[in-house]
Amino acid sequence: MNRLNILFLVVGAYAAFDLIRTLRTGRARGRMGTITREGQPKRRYAGWAVLAFFVAAIVWATLWPDSLGRH
Repeated sequence: MNRLNILFLVVGAYAAFDLIRTLRTGRARGRMGTITREGQPKRRYAGWAVLAFFVAAIVWATLWPDSLGRH
């Protein structure tokens, strides 16, 4: 496993942990403070988007490592 995959796994694991914590408590951290489901319900889906991005990045780096410019 190369360094890029490890980086993606670490950041993806953090995103998964943050998403689980957000779904359990109903509160998320935002740039301007705490976000609640009642106050801004659309923002809670951002965690799923970040997690999906890192899963896609790990798959891409694993299947097509030459496309990332490594020599």
